[in-house]
Amino acid sequence: MLLCLLLLSPLGLIQVPAADPERITYYVQLVRGNNEEKSPDAASKPIGPKLSSELRRVWGWKSYWEVSRHQVEIHPSGKSKVKLSADREVQIDLSVAGKRKVTAYSEGKPISEIIRPAGQKMTIIGGDRDQHSAWFIVVRRDKPTED
Repeated sequence: MLLCLLLLSPLGLIQVPAADPERITYYVQLVRGNNEEKSPDAASKPIGPKLSSELRRVWGWKSYWEVSRHQVEIHPSGKSKVKLSADREVQIDLSVAGKRKVTAYSEGKPISEIIRPAGQKMTIIGGDRDQHSAWFIVVRRDKPTED
């Protein structure tokens, strides 16, 4: 069998697929911040303490709720767009070496963009939802936890 493989390989009859560049895994969360004790909708759940601490330190909302969570794998020089809700999307762009550009979309239109070093563990982008709440898109390398 080994002899057959050695004889066929130089003739190009055995094809080995080219190695695919390693993809980078990101976890994307759509989060709502407000001052309510109850979840804004039945599907939302409280975010983990690590992310809650990060958000609370800067924005100060009493509660943070995960509206949706997605896992995306991107080639080191590629980009990917993720639909987070009926009207929110995010694009993660790694096409510039050493940079991670995160663009938030609302109803198909870009509304906010941030560029950070590609090695940064977490990128947070967001804005006011209404006068009583805010939305955040969190792009992170570590898997979110509930505890």
